[in-house]
Amino acid sequence: MKHAWIPALLLIACTNTQQGAEHQGAPAAQLDAVRWSLIEAQDRRDARTLITALQDSSSSIRAQAALGLASVGDTVAVPALLAALGDADATVRRHAAFAFGFCGDSVNVHRLIERYSNEPEAAVRGKIAEAAGRCGRRAGADLLLRRSLAARADTLGVLRGIFLATITNSTDTGHLRYALSLIAHRDAEVDRMALQVAARSRPDLVRPCTKRLLDIAMAQPGPGHADVRLPLVAALGRTADAEAFIRLQEWAINDPDPRIRVMALRGIGRFEEPGKNDLVRKALQDTSGMVRDLAVEELLKLKELPDGQTLWTTAQEHNDYAVKIPLYGLVLRKGDPDTQRTCRLLLKSMAEQGSLGPYLNAALTRARVMDPEGNPAADIAEPLLAQAVSAQEKLAAFESALACHGDRTTAGIGLLRRVFIPPCDPGLISAACERLAEMEPDMLGVVLDTHAIASARTALHPIRDLEALQLLDAAIARRDGLPAPLHKAPPFNHPIDRSRLDAMGKAPRYRISTGRGDIIVELEPSAAPGSCVAFDSLVTAGFYNGKYFHRVVPDFVAQGGCPRGDGYGGMPWTLRTEVGLEGFTTGAVGLASAGKDTESCQFFIMLADAPHLDGRYTRFAHVVSGMDVVWRLRVGDAMSQVERLP
Repeated sequence: MKHAWIPALLLIACTNTQQGAEHQGAPAAQLDAVRWSLIEAQDRRDARTLITALQDSSSSIRAQAALGLASVGDTVAVPALLAALGDADATVRRHAAFAFGFCGDSVNVHRLIERYSNEPEAAVRGKIAEAAGRCGRRAGADLLLRRSLAARADTLGVLRGIFLATITNSTDTGHLRYALSLIAHRDAEVDRMALQVAARSRPDLVRPCTKRLLDIAMAQPGPGHADVRLPLVAALGRTADAEAFIRLQEWAINDPDPRIRVMALRGIGRFEEPGKNDLVRKALQDTSGMVRDLAVEELLKLKELPDGQTLWTTAQEHNDYAVKIPLYGLVLRKGDPDTQRTCRLLLKSMAEQGSLGPYLNAALTRARVMDPEGNPAADIAEPLLAQAVSAQEKLAAFESALACHGDRTTAGIGLLRRVFIPPCDPGLISAACERLAEMEPDMLGVVLDTHAIASARTALHPIRDLEALQLLDAAIARRDGLPAPLHKAPPFNHPIDRSRLDAMGKAPRYRISTGRGDIIVELEPSAAPGSCVAFDSLVTAGFYNGKYFHRVVPDFVAQGGCPRGDGYGGMPWTLRTEVGLEGFTTGAVGLASAGKDTESCQFFIMLADAPHLDGRYTRFAHVVSGMDVVWRLRVGDAMSQVERLP
């Protein structure tokens, strides 16, 4: 039952106040009580209370209520939000337009068009255009965006609308050309968002704009403006153009910023141009670990690998085990018999020592199963599944063995079935279900019988292993020829601790200590109170001490805090997704999730701007010091200590 007392509290707090006044004469405690009731209403997904607060006499309360409805995302709020677009206060109108993008849909976009025409503030018109883009580019949204373009309303808001339309559905070259025409090298934020439109558009829509992108590249500022240059590099990487390849090559070799080198190398990986292989090999020697990690990833994708002797020499001379070990694995495939024998013994010795840590030990497993001699899947990988090794090593063993067998062979099917025999491991169940979701329904029936499903459900915690359960349900639906099940958030189970929230202050700071240096983050309790309180409580309990960064995507995020270390772990509770106005720019800190309202303990730090995450994940903090450390993070780096600063 929803908290019927909250609307009553609001009415009491609003008694004897004049419309438009900020609760004149009301005690601060009374105002705090109203604001706290709105936080609780947002957390409990109580749209009715927030809708009631849109009638409050305080514009700040109305604005908070409107913003809270963005997190709730309930269509019942649409009429109230449309009415709030006529509010006397521009901030309320702006928040209402923002929230409409999460509550409305394309059916209601025509109402936005009506409001747009009468809106005097450019910033609000921009949010209306943004809402139209978020609701989906159908007839109404497209019309509103065209009007926005013609009116030259809030440029940034219109660009965000186009961007959101781009990632919701495919856009058209006309909108992309318009976005690129706005780049004048005077407003970095406008330039950045315009280039993000190109970076996220389909390659076939980007290609006709190649010349314009190359012209922009010629005029772009150099080092120190990476946030503008990164989406430009990403866009050129989608063009398949020979001249663009030359530009990417220059960046990959010569740019002083490792993020630009990473993005250029990522783009180069999509080309089939002469010289690509040499560029990837040279990147293995880059001074940045971020670049070297991507170079290894791209090397493993090459159709024509270097010869065995070159691989062996490079591996022997390299000091970075994250590069050395995968190269040894390739030597097992490409080297002559004597070199293979030496490499085989070397990898075996390294594995027996077991001193490299869980992530490099996992890399050793992946490397050793590349050996064409014998049956490395059965001899090396599969025995690890029954041993007391780390979750990272088990996952590597399973994936490597399945790659050896093939998931549609008798041995592969047997391996998949083995995952569902008790004792079941949540990480292996998740990995198996991800593979099963790509297989033919009749083959799924062989693996996912009644006993396998019962074993998995017995082993999985209903909340801590929510992602594994979702993957299992998706695989079962595919087996039965049914559409993938819609995401369903777990019941409300983790209320916000008000006393802890009050004690935190407005902007508490935390130190994340790593072997590469310290990272200082500042929490944003006003935007994400529940997430900040949960993070603070985990830090206080010492939960993050010793946890790893288990996922680093060099041009995207560094993610850590998984209790298992393989990315499939969580807590026995979930948090509500909290949508704020600030987006996922470089240095933003967000919470990982398996869908709306499933956030837990894993967090990620943005290595580059990613506006496609805005509104889909909770941003609860940002880096204030140590971004240079963040850009040096690699998979397996540990958080030795996370602590709150005085």
